[in-house]
Amino acid sequence: MNTFLFTLREGVLNLRRSPMLAVSSVAVMGLSLFVLGIFLLLTVNLRAAIVAVQSQVEVAVFVQDGLRDVELQSLDRFLREHPGVSSVSYLTRDDAMARFRSELSQKEYLLEALEANPLPDTFEVALFDDWKTTERIAEFATQIEGMAGVDEVKWGKDWVGRLNRVIVILVLVDLFLGIVVALSSMVVVANTVKLTLIARREMIELMKMVGATIGVIRRPFVIEGVLQGTVAACLATALLVTLTGFLQDRVPELIELSIPIFAIFVGFGAFLGGLGSVVSLQGFLRKW
Repeated sequence: MNTFLFTLREGVLNLRRSPMLAVSSVAVMGLSLFVLGIFLLLTVNLRAAIVAVQSQVEVAVFVQDGLRDVELQSLDRFLREHPGVSSVSYLTRDDAMARFRSELSQKEYLLEALEANPLPDTFEVALFDDWKTTERIAEFATQIEGMAGVDEVKWGKDWVGRLNRVIVILVLVDLFLGIVVALSSMVVVANTVKLTLIARREMIELMKMVGATIGVIRRPFVIEGVLQGTVAACLATALLVTLTGFLQDRVPELIELSIPIFAIFVGFGAFLGGLGSVVSLQGFLRKW
């Protein structure tokens, strides 16, 4: 316990001995983490919007003309008993046209040129959320297309696939930014610790002369890096909370980052600070 308290105290004193270096290091790390946080906020909200759109995905099964009752009942039974289907509704061509006219509202005159109803009888199929992926919907559609009496199956294959690709791209962008922020933060902390080491070279040499081990000398600097990373992450978190509050006044639907995400965010900053110190110290002390 005494060793831990000594190490913690020395780490804090290191920050106080070089306040300008510490402030500049924290500021650069904080802004870097803030940029990463903005993209995380953007990702969370875009993903929520995409999931909301995907939740509206339905499969439309168009039935062939003149389908026998037996085949229609068989198709209806298959759809209702399928494990991925949450609900099924059957829409006759007359019902479909009535809905179409209602949706056109003031532009119903566009249908005056129609001599006959071109719309087919249709099963509108809603799926459970865990089935609303490109692969599972495609598998489901393929099963239905091979059944007797089915003319065509529509489910928005193109735009569902695009939405899934957008999610993947967002995750990759966040990962790339995370790597860039991690590297830049480590470089900032490493340079700060290295300058502190140079400034305190005589004291470190004296500590080695009286028998201090590399570990005893190194630990306060690692603590210093961890403290810098933690403060920088807290600064970035405060900026993110302020930005989120500002945006929510204008966009009420905006989803804020959760407390667990913020906790991971702060832990990430502390880890980067400590790692930057370790990188700076690696081999540096052994040269003396």
